[in-house]
Amino acid sequence: MLKGKVKKDFDITKTKLVIWDLDETFWDGTLSEGSIKFNPEHLQLVEDFTLKGIMNSICSKNDHSAVLTQFLTQGYRKYWQYFLFPSINWAPKGERVKSIISSMNLREENVIIIDDNEANINEIKYYCPNIMSALPEQIAKIAEELYLVNSYDFEFTRLKQYKILELKNKEKLKTNCSNEDFLRKSEIKICIKKDCLENINRIDELIHRTNQLNFTKKRDSKEDLKKYFEDKSTYDSAYIIAEDKYGSYGICGFYVLNKTCKTLEHFLFSCRIMNMGIEDFVFSYLEKPHINIVLPVSSFLGGTSNWIKLVDNLDLKPIEVKKQASINILFKGACDLYSVINYISGDCNIDTEFPYWNKQLIYILSHTHTAFIEQTHRLPYNKLMELTKSFPFPHPDEFKTKFFSKKYDAIILSLLTTTYRGLYINKNDGTYVEYGYANCDITDENNWDKVLSSIPEKYKEENRLLLKVFKEEYKFAGDPPVELVLKNLEYIRKNLADKTELILILGSEIPTQKALEGYEDMAEKHITLNKHVREFVKNYNNITTLELTDLIQSDDDYNECINHFSRRVYNAFAQKIIHIVNSKLGKAYLQLKEL
Repeated sequence: MLKGKVKKDFDITKTKLVIWDLDETFWDGTLSEGSIKFNPEHLQLVEDFTLKGIMNSICSKNDHSAVLTQFLTQGYRKYWQYFLFPSINWAPKGERVKSIISSMNLREENVIIIDDNEANINEIKYYCPNIMSALPEQIAKIAEELYLVNSYDFEFTRLKQYKILELKNKEKLKTNCSNEDFLRKSEIKICIKKDCLENINRIDELIHRTNQLNFTKKRDSKEDLKKYFEDKSTYDSAYIIAEDKYGSYGICGFYVLNKTCKTLEHFLFSCRIMNMGIEDFVFSYLEKPHINIVLPVSSFLGGTSNWIKLVDNLDLKPIEVKKQASINILFKGACDLYSVINYISGDCNIDTEFPYWNKQLIYILSHTHTAFIEQTHRLPYNKLMELTKSFPFPHPDEFKTKFFSKKYDAIILSLLTTTYRGLYINKNDGTYVEYGYANCDITDENNWDKVLSSIPEKYKEENRLLLKVFKEEYKFAGDPPVELVLKNLEYIRKNLADKTELILILGSEIPTQKALEGYEDMAEKHITLNKHVREFVKNYNNITTLELTDLIQSDDDYNECINHFSRRVYNAFAQKIIHIVNSKLGKAYLQLKEL
């Protein structure tokens, strides 16, 4: 193991691929020696990498089937699908890492290997001298610096295109034919299109990301590119779209030809189409003009590539990679669901939206309130951002959600946040903000001393003035705001997919003497809200309630307050969720996890 202060050996802004070790790195524990525990932060980081266009792979000494079983049975099928070309066996890692990088047509200097073993890292660096590396204790630093990567791939287009490459590699191994024969069977088609200005963002990205097949290495700005596009008498500018029988590669090439001197100013292609011969085909199509090649490049122009067919048009929308149909389930709520999820696994994709501390160390909780769920979907983005500007709350992160995605087959939504948190309505436009506990109305001046009690004396006056402004603009929604909750639940149900089963968690109605500040008299509030929610649910056949009251046997079942429970209750809670979901979906997708 590496000890002491660790030198930084990575640059996230240059990274295109992260290769993960598993044992004591991606997860806690060693699989071959017993049980392991997934690290939620690492799972989220894999998704965050993908969102930024950075791919993920695995190089681990383990049994492939045993690793896959862990992902599937613990509810992490979705995350397994983010990994490309995983190499999981007991062979030395050096050549395997080199093979992963080669299969993905990448350069080792654009790859980070994360491993907890010094011997593994040294061996990998012997085969890949320019690869970047990091230890498990540096993962948090990588995550912290991810904001430096400014590009976003919300549709996961890059992942889909690499999945096509992965599929092609598997098919090629099966055919046992020459590379040229395989390419002929691949039915490669390209089209050359001239409307560059309409696709300048993708072209700009291609110019600044591509190295191996960027023959001129020019990194022109968008303004410089526009000059080429506008001067059509001097320059022939075009981008290339490619596809084969395995899928679409989208815009994968670009050139600018100076027609006066017959010289290529730009000539570049994505590494994802490397070894397909497309660059040779286009070079021949342009009648092999002069080009000042800036080394290094991974292809030498001059081949014929007569297996490629030029067509008039291809669809820019990527063709989806065929994948097995799967079930998607979302858990959204506060500490009740955050705790119970540890008791649940399943052969399905499980997403979670729980409270968390963001990178500014602000606790993001309001997004679990039904009012926030409703307005996040109903209001345009610019209106939501306006809500974040007048007062210290809410934070923009409160409006990040996948709640209304049509993919979900079931959503488990806790109403505990809706019951105990304070909600306020803007007097002018009816928008909502959430702050503090419902039993302390901050628009009531009688509560201001209590609200300001934890603030240093020198800041109290300016915060008191802020409360006065807040009182002028907002009114308290109620404790609990029953009519508003029902209105928002109606909106939520109407705007979810019809197939989505909605399971509402209703708070316990059995009182307890255990009461953290803010949770006093919660049993009465649960009784009030639950009564109306039960009546509301009678009108729908795709909403089910789960009553926490039914799980409480004694005061020992509470831990600190009415919303925190004993292990016995969480176990029973999990079994209730599993029974409802499996019954509604008609198959045992969820199981009770052995702890």
